[in-house]
Amino acid sequence: MQQQATASARPTTIDIDAIIAVLRSGTQTQYNARELHSTNATIELNVTSLFGQDFDFQSIANTNGELSLYYPRRILVPTIDKWSNVTTPKLQPSVDLRDYFVRSRIARCRSRFVVPVILVDGKYICRSSTVASWGEVYSRSGVDRLLDTGTRTTNQTIVDIPMSASGIANDLDGPPVIAIEGAAAAASNLEVPQQQNIFDKLRGADIDLLKILDVGSIVNLMVEKRKTMFGVNVTSSENSDKENRYRDFQLLILPYPGCEHFRDFSIQRYNGELMFYDWSLPLNDSSFHVPDHVSSLVSTDWSFWKSWNSIDLTKNYFQLILRYLETNDHGLLVHCISGWDRTPLFISLLRLSLWADGWIHQSLTVEEILYLTLAYDWYLFGHCLPERLLRGEEILYFSFMILPCLTSNEFVYKRSQNPSKSQSNITTSQSESIYSISALTRVKEPNSSSPVDINDDATINFNRNVDEISFGQRSDTNPIDTNNTTDSTSKTAREEKLLAVSRLFQLCYRTVIPNRPPPVSSNINLLPQGLSAFNPRPIGREIARSINNFIGQWRTQPRSS
Repeated sequence: MQQQATASARPTTIDIDAIIAVLRSGTQTQYNARELHSTNATIELNVTSLFGQDFDFQSIANTNGELSLYYPRRILVPTIDKWSNVTTPKLQPSVDLRDYFVRSRIARCRSRFVVPVILVDGKYICRSSTVASWGEVYSRSGVDRLLDTGTRTTNQTIVDIPMSASGIANDLDGPPVIAIEGAAAAASNLEVPQQQNIFDKLRGADIDLLKILDVGSIVNLMVEKRKTMFGVNVTSSENSDKENRYRDFQLLILPYPGCEHFRDFSIQRYNGELMFYDWSLPLNDSSFHVPDHVSSLVSTDWSFWKSWNSIDLTKNYFQLILRYLETNDHGLLVHCISGWDRTPLFISLLRLSLWADGWIHQSLTVEEILYLTLAYDWYLFGHCLPERLLRGEEILYFSFMILPCLTSNEFVYKRSQNPSKSQSNITTSQSESIYSISALTRVKEPNSSSPVDINDDATINFNRNVDEISFGQRSDTNPIDTNNTTDSTSKTAREEKLLAVSRLFQLCYRTVIPNRPPPVSSNINLLPQGLSAFNPRPIGREIARSINNFIGQWRTQPRSS
């Protein structure tokens, strides 16, 4: 079910307590569309209301997670920017987008299909996981055959020829020789005829979805070409497709370290310049690859990409994506493997950067845009913060602490075909809203009379010149008006807004997840006190969670009489 939605009434006020509530909920559990409780319901309603302030949108139902378990129960697809003179929806109401989701869901890892999450300059920025390989397609199709009672599919079949989802499962469950050949092919990266037929259908549906969303390029952040488990390829990538099915898309291969790399963030005392990824690891078989006409958009020597620290790597990749987006007439897709760590990092940076330039979410305050990106880009799309904190992998923290490095003009989205969407549309009230939170550096812990400090130990040093940007402000100090050599009056609106978001995030984050001394061993557990019980063996947790989700999904599926 999909609904065309618009909203004009001002949403419930979003304040620091609401942001802290999202973070606190995120530390307790990974979002699951099947688990509806009051906290999630409040977050979902707030996100929908905030989205509707500046966009008309389609609301695609994912009730009980029948499309994807770790996608929002309401998938919000922007169709019209209310600040634009354009009145024609990006997607016509006649387009049954949910049907495209249904058709393509198995084509990507964990059923995390392509979803448009940002509409800027008439172009979609989408997110997803990588494409699934035979190992996952085989198992997931079999599970769907057991679970699917017709609630997931629509009137149309999974592809444009007469074959349903159960038909595909029947093919997979065919004669034993097919299963044996399929397993062997999965291990050897070959496509037997039955596999090729199924991949033609599934990846064809994935390509149909990309084309209906007018996506012209795909940003692949994976450091490996394929993900292998127990000798079987479970995920692949568009550039590894043997039949070259994605030849109509510009593939931008930007290898970016996975969440494990961000264990170094706390180890290096949150100094991103000391974080270097080990590209010599055997799993790193993917290399930076973009066409010359794209790489030349950023003035840097890309041959040194493996020598960059995490700050420079992120900055250069981010600038490359922006430059390519503004010079291309079509949208783009950003994905990693599962699409819930590296993908939201770049999606949230794009959303915040475009907001700071006045391109999107023009009516939202600093508090509101932080709430929206934390809740929608990270929490509702399945980022597993408890597991990341358990392992000391602070990729979420990194994504907001790098914002001060992205304030200069080189990160401004410069294309402005529509004058009504230019930076001049940043209203006075929006500029004033920055100062409503800029001086905050202390907040009271709920149910506690003692305030939480952002102390000197939490100071984030992203730049060698620490006098330029410091996050260790005291409660009697206004970060916008400091004694630093930087003249506060010279700051652009973009810089002020991004700095305000970064400071507010740190304030809220450290309220929920207190700063701790650097670890003396490789065992890092950053979970807040009281949540340390979230500590089963990783493989056991994965198996237990999979079994639990399977049983829960089976129980919630309506039965035919």
